[in-house]
Amino acid sequence: MGEPNGAASDQPAYLGPQAPCVYCGQVIDRIADRCPHCRTSYSFAVRKASREVIGDWSYLDSRNPSGRGVTFETLIKMIEKGRIKRDSVVRGPTTHYDWTYAAAAPRLAKYLGVCPHCFAEAKPEDTYCDQCQLNMNERPAEARPGATPDEIKDPLHKASYQMEERLAEAARGDRETAAPPRPSPAAAARPAPSRGPAPRPEPKTTAAAQAVAALAESTSERPSRVVPAPPRGRPKLWIVLVLTWVTLIPVLLVLAFAVPGFPLHDTLRSVFGGGTTVPPENPPQHPPPSTPDPDWLQARLAEADQAEQEKDYETAIAIYEDIIARTGDTSWLQRVETIRKKPEEERQARLQQLRDRLQTADDLSSQGRYDDALAVLRNIGKDDRSLLASLGVGVENMEKTILAAQTKAAEAQRRKELATRLAQAVQLRLENKLPEALAAYEAIGKEFDTALVSQTIDLAKVVGDLKTQIAAASKPPEPVGPGPEPSPEAGAKAVADLMTKAADLEQKEKFAEALAALEEIKAKFDQKFWPEQLEHRIRQLKAKKEALEFFGMDGGNTKPDDKNK
Repeated sequence: MGEPNGAASDQPAYLGPQAPCVYCGQVIDRIADRCPHCRTSYSFAVRKASREVIGDWSYLDSRNPSGRGVTFETLIKMIEKGRIKRDSVVRGPTTHYDWTYAAAAPRLAKYLGVCPHCFAEAKPEDTYCDQCQLNMNERPAEARPGATPDEIKDPLHKASYQMEERLAEAARGDRETAAPPRPSPAAAARPAPSRGPAPRPEPKTTAAAQAVAALAESTSERPSRVVPAPPRGRPKLWIVLVLTWVTLIPVLLVLAFAVPGFPLHDTLRSVFGGGTTVPPENPPQHPPPSTPDPDWLQARLAEADQAEQEKDYETAIAIYEDIIARTGDTSWLQRVETIRKKPEEERQARLQQLRDRLQTADDLSSQGRYDDALAVLRNIGKDDRSLLASLGVGVENMEKTILAAQTKAAEAQRRKELATRLAQAVQLRLENKLPEALAAYEAIGKEFDTALVSQTIDLAKVVGDLKTQIAAASKPPEPVGPGPEPSPEAGAKAVADLMTKAADLEQKEKFAEALAALEEIKAKFDQKFWPEQLEHRIRQLKAKKEALEFFGMDGGNTKPDDKNK
C-alpha cells in the first residue's frame, strides 16, 4: 500500500523547508535572503554585525517585537541617529529588565537630555540631577551627598517610584535576614576539634555570599523526600502474547472485510451477507494535469523577464500568475512575492540616494563651496524633486538658502578687501606719499561699489582734500604783505614758542589746535623765520587728524606713531 497523502504533514517541523527567522522568530523559508516580517537581511555582513552588538538592553520594535538585545553603546548611537527617542520603550539592567519609557530609564535618560526621576534637563556627564538631587544612574536613587532635605525633590511618578523602593527594600531584607544553616545531626555529632593555636580570623562575607553558602550546605545535608520505588520484576511472556493478539485480531478482521484483494476478503463478505466485491467495468479515469508546451513556457518567462527589466512589475506578476494557473507549479509564487517588493525596495534605494545628495550639498555649503553645493542640487531631476516635496523636503528652498549664504559670504569678503585697501591708503597718507595715496583712493572708487564704500568713508571728500594738499604743496609760498617786521630775536622767539605749543598739543593728540599753531607761523611771520620742516609738520598733522577721523576717533585716545613725530 502507498503512503497516504497526509503523511507529509506528520514530518517534524525542524526537518522541513522552513525555519524560524534568527532575528524575529517568525517561520520563513530556509533559503530566503531576507525575512519578510522584520525585513532584516541574511547576508554575512548583517549576520556578523548583529552578533557583535548583542547586549543586555532591548528596545521595543513593532517590526521585530522579539528582537535580540543590544549593548548600551549601541543604544547611545541609536539616540544620536534619532532612532531611540524619549517615548521609545526600552528595558535593561537599570530598569531591572522591566519595560519602560527611555526617558524614565536610569543611566539612559540623561543621554536623551532628561532626568529619569523628575524629567528636568540633564547632561550625559552628570551623575546627580540639579533639580531633584537624585542619582540619575539608578532607581531607587540615592540623594546627592550633602544635599539638604529641602533641596531633594520627589520623583514625578511617585507611586511607581514607591513600588520600586518597596521591591528594593524587600530584596535587601531577604539578603539581610538570610541566616547561616543550622548544623545537621551528623555535624552536631562530630567531636569538637582539639585546642590548638588560635585560628586566624576569617574574612567577613557579604549577606549574599552567606545566603548562597547556606543554600548550598542546607541542600547538601537535607534528607531526600523521594521514596525509592520497589524493584520491578520482568513481565510474564504469556501476558505479552495475549495482549498482542487481542490487539491485532480486530485490525486484521477489519482489513480483510474492507480491503479488496486481502486474504479471506470474499469469504468474510459472503459469510456476513456482503457479497463479493466486483471491480467496476470502466473505472473513472482522471486526466493528468496538463503540461504546457516548453516553447510556450520559455516564451512567457522571457516576456516576464523583459517586463521586469523595463520595471513593468504589474505585467511581470500577471505573466507569472498565468504560468502558475496553467501549470499548477506554485514554486513561482516566491518569484511573484520578490517582484511585488521591488517597487518599495527601489523607492527606498532612491530615497537613500537623494538623502546622500542632500547631505553632500549641505556639507559643501558648510565648507563655503557654494557653487559645488548648488551643482549637486541642480542635478536632482523634476521627479525626484516631486518625491522629496511629498516628504516635506523643498530642494528650491535649499537652493535659495545656499544662494543667500553665498551672497552674504561674498559681501563679507568684499568688506574685508575694502578695509585692507583703505588701510593701505591711510598708511600712504601718514608717510606723506600724497600722490600714491590719491591713486589708491581713486582705485578704490573704481573697483568697489559706491554704496559699500559710502558705508565706511566719504571717498569724494577724502579725494578732494588730497588734491587740495597736493596743489598747495606744489605752489610757491605766497609773499607776506607789508607790515612791521619784528626784530630777528623777537621773531625767532615767537616762532619757537609757537612750535613748542604745537608740539605740546600734538603730544596731547589735539591735532587741530597744533595745526592751527603751525598755520599761525605761516600767517604772521616772514618765510625767513619758518623752520625748515614746517610744511612737512603741517602735512603730518593733517594726515594724522584725517586718519583719526577716518577710524572714528576724532582725536581720541590713541597716541600717534613715534616715527611721525
